[in-house]
This record gives sequence, C-alpha cells and structure tokens, in this order.
Amino acid sequence: MNRTHHLYEIINVLCADDYNHLLGQMKLNHKAINEASDALHRIIFREKNSSEHLVKYGKSSSGCQRYLNKQTGKTRSDTSSSIVKYTKKSYEQWSKFIKFMLYGLTLKAIALEVGISKTTAFSWRHKIIEAIKDYQAVVQLSGEIQADETYFLLNMKGPWKKKAMPRSPKKKGGSGIYRGVSNEQVCVLVAIDENDQILTKIVGQGNPLKEKLSEALQGKVKQGCHFTTDSKSAYRDIAKNLECTIAQIPSGSYVKNEHSLSTINQYHSELKTWFKRFRGVSTKHLENYLMWFRFMKYLNYQMPSNHHAYESLKYAISNDVNIKIKDIHQKAFPVDIFKPYQHLS
Repeated sequence: MNRTHHLYEIINVLCADDYNHLLGQMKLNHKAINEASDALHRIIFREKNSSEHLVKYGKSSSGCQRYLNKQTGKTRSDTSSSIVKYTKKSYEQWSKFIKFMLYGLTLKAIALEVGISKTTAFSWRHKIIEAIKDYQAVVQLSGEIQADETYFLLNMKGPWKKKAMPRSPKKKGGSGIYRGVSNEQVCVLVAIDENDQILTKIVGQGNPLKEKLSEALQGKVKQGCHFTTDSKSAYRDIAKNLECTIAQIPSGSYVKNEHSLSTINQYHSELKTWFKRFRGVSTKHLENYLMWFRFMKYLNYQMPSNHHAYESLKYAISNDVNIKIKDIHQKAFPVDIFKPYQHLS
C-alpha cells in the first residue's frame, strides 16, 4: 500500500505531457501485466514477505518458485496453502470473480463472465469464503453489547444419497414440517458491541440451551460490559457469570428505558435479505456464509465500496488455507439433521 501511495505522490507532480505519455505506456502494458502467469504469485509473495521474511530459494521440479523463511528455515512455494494453488487461471479472472461474488451475481452469471465452469465457480466461492471467514476474528466484545438469536430452516441442499438422509427432498422454497420454532430450525446467535465487533455462532436447533449460549460467549466478552437482550432467563445467568450488567426487553416490547435491540434487529433483517439471493444455503455451509456476510459488513465499516474487491482479493489469495474440493462436498453438518424427523421413520 505504501508503494502505491508513493507512486501517487510522484504522478501528482508530473506535467501534463509526461502524465499522458505515462498513461499511454500503462495502457499498453495493462494486458501483459494482468495476464502474466505469475501475476497472482507476485501479490502473494508481496503480502507474505511483509510478515514472513521470505527470500527466493530456487525452483521446484515443475518450475514453481520456492522461498526460504529466514526465521524458521522452512521452504515453501509461492502458492503453498493458497486458494490459487494448482490454478492456471489469470489474475484478471480471479479479480473479476471476487468482484462479481461481492456484487451478488449468481454462480451461472459469474461463470459466464469469468470464463470458467459453474462447478469451478462453486469451488472458488467456497475456497474464498474459507480464506476470508476469520477476517478480523472477534477477540473480545466490549462496552454496550446487543445479543439475540435468529433462525434458519434446516437445509440439506446438494447431492442426495437417499438412504443417508432423514427425509425426502423438498422443492425449492418449500416450508418446514413444523410451525414456529422447532428442531427443524437452526439457531444462530448474533452479538454486536458498540465498536461494531460482531460475533456469529450456530448454537443448536430450536430454542437454544443456556449451555450453548454460554459456550458461544465464553472468552469473547470483557468483564464489566452491559448486555441488552430479549427476556430469556438464560441471559441473566450468563451476564452474571461474565460479571456484566444486563437490560432485558420484555416480550412484545422494543425498548426498555434507553435500551433497545434495534442494531441487532437491523443486522438480522439485512442478513435474511442477503441470504435470499442464494435460493437456499445448505446447513453444512451455513456457518461459512454467516462469516462471509460478517466480512462484507466489516468492509463497509472500514473502506469505500470501490476498494472492496481489491482488498478482498489481496486478503483471500495471500491467506493460508488448506482446502480441497472434496472437503467442500464432504463437509459435516453442524447440527443433528435426523433429530427433527425421528418420528417419521
């Protein structure tokens, strides 16, 4: 970022003729730079070298550049543990993919724009989510905290093995078997503090157990904070154990004194609206999609929208991630998918 800043300073003092000559030269080089086979590798090396003290250390048998970490003595390739490992696609394609993914285009539309298959687009999406899900992971919530749960209908979208599933597949947009909150609903706890730090965690099925809520918040909240929650008695015990004060909004009300759940309700509303674009997300991937939404909220808090795609690409491709396509498809469900349908067998 500093290198770019210095370039801007130099460009700003150029005379008009020098500036136009430079601009013309850059246009000529644009395609070559963006489509270079090592364009992604250079970015990864730049980002990792700033923290890992890497130096070039020969090449692998396949011609891939290797690096030595001077502090640990370990070697690695330029794409080791990166989502672009084994990829033969260009920087331009990955850049477009990230941009269209953030814009909310469908996989079919993205695949067409980027020039990849829909299957590859699905894999890229999940690799990127895996790379960004821990972005600014919550250390501890502090100050004024609002906490409340929201629910997602259990979804087993994806390839089906009939004998391994607890019920017949539903049509898209189908409703649940039970009315109201039940074990067919996946419960998600969301907590937001006054500094816009966000905690999102699946805490079970149906009405959450106090133990699950406590486990999700344990170690994530500083002592002396103030909670605003709904009227669940579990939160009173949790606040006491965490040495925090609490204000609870009575059922049917929206405000108690100066306290409300307006921030958390707004977050829930935006989250549900955002999820509609996917026409159903498998529960096995729900946690990752929750983290993706949180990542986008942080981007909005921290920088203008025209920087989102660049910062996302830079972070995603340089972050250490070890995930294979089979890991995506074989991911385990975070809840018991058989629990709601035991009486149907």
